[in-house]
Amino acid sequence: MAAIQLSAQSDTCFDPNSKAYYKCNRTEAKICVEYLINDLEELQEKLLTVHPDPYAYCGQMKFDSAYSKAFSYYTEGRTLIEHAQNLNRFSRIVSDSHLQTHVFSLTSEASYFDTGFLPLFILSINDKFYIEKDYVGGPPVGSEIISIGKLPMFELHELAKEWCVDEGEATKSSEEAANYYYTSAHFFANPNQHSGDLETIRYTYNNELDSAIIELLDFQEIRKIRKQYFKTSKKNIESSFFLTERKAVLKLNSFSPAIFQNDRKKIRKFFQTTKEMGINDIAIDVRNNPGGSSSMVEFLCSFLTTGGINTPSNIIWKASEYSYPLISHFRMKHFPKSTEKKFKRNEDLYQYFILYNTSIEESDTAYFSIPQRQQISDIYLGNITLFMNGNTASAACDFSQLMLNNRRATLIGTPCNATINGTWGNPVTIQLNESGITFSLPTIRYNYNNTFSYSIEPILPDVNLVPTVDDIKKEKDTFLEYFLKN
Repeated sequence: MAAIQLSAQSDTCFDPNSKAYYKCNRTEAKICVEYLINDLEELQEKLLTVHPDPYAYCGQMKFDSAYSKAFSYYTEGRTLIEHAQNLNRFSRIVSDSHLQTHVFSLTSEASYFDTGFLPLFILSINDKFYIEKDYVGGPPVGSEIISIGKLPMFELHELAKEWCVDEGEATKSSEEAANYYYTSAHFFANPNQHSGDLETIRYTYNNELDSAIIELLDFQEIRKIRKQYFKTSKKNIESSFFLTERKAVLKLNSFSPAIFQNDRKKIRKFFQTTKEMGINDIAIDVRNNPGGSSSMVEFLCSFLTTGGINTPSNIIWKASEYSYPLISHFRMKHFPKSTEKKFKRNEDLYQYFILYNTSIEESDTAYFSIPQRQQISDIYLGNITLFMNGNTASAACDFSQLMLNNRRATLIGTPCNATINGTWGNPVTIQLNESGITFSLPTIRYNYNNTFSYSIEPILPDVNLVPTVDDIKKEKDTFLEYFLKN
């Protein structure tokens, strides 16, 4: 009924914080121009005051031009989806993989109570698209998707890529990252579909053209399927040992441990076990690893070389109200001497302590030189193969380039989402006051060396490798198969 009333009053627009707006179908309800502009101005202000250097890859002229173009879009009221797309087009000009729209939360906010969603877990391989997982009785795993409804799959892929960011435009990581956004992109393209509606997927399997009719699900069902797919309860650190081949794999799903000491113990245990078993050939898997703690990266590196590997070389800190979560204002105000004494025990933390005194909106640089080390008896000096892909990001890219630059591992896969000299870090979440649209926004520049170069050279693998369709059908890991046979 609300949608019918809105159609009859097409000139109606809303304050996005009003009760009337939240009673409307937000896929159709339009937000008034003044609120849209307030959001855009707030996003621009946050980028200029919080981001360490928003002009690094695009330059001020392109940044200002993108802002002007975004501003000119608001000639009339826009829906929440249209507004988010416009803000996203503006923010992408920065080419920073840490600066991203929170797409899934947007999907939730923009949907109506009976909006329909299609769970899509599809891999892009050489410009074709294959079902990776099937939770709803759709096309079989390994099927090549041709179209979904009236939308060709390649067009849906391009819509999903709009929410991805290639660091410095140096890589094509968005080709792989797009698979996280197919469900949301399908909804944004078809915002008026309802749960229970039917959608036709055309596909080929074993060279036979076929189709499947799928019932759209509500948001709660999509949430449950996403949890199952992403396995939110999975451990950060997983290890596997292949005794016949005398090989082992250490998989790091993240460098952000819930309990730091637990993950440190698992890493140490892995290398102890490889030594006890006489294994001299390991793989370290950082595919789809979004990053995390540089201290955890350095701890892992301490087992791989006799002197350890320091990381990062330096960070550039932009002081703002978002930059200080590491040290509370209360602790600094009331216990400055004890805080300094505690932080002096750790070079990384002490450098942050010094940076804390930087004046708001000013920048400073902290340098690091003391790597973590292990006893000689605990160091693994055998062969290393590193698995990476376009969804390897942030601190996981740092680890990849350390292995590359120190000639410590053979990298296989596809380029990770960072440049050869550095990336950004310590992202915080900002929520725009009018629409509530949320973004991740970095607060530091993370440099791998002291050249302070914004090179757009990517971190390239030694061996290009992508999943094969045959392995997808057989639910085999192409990377693992390659490692065990080579």
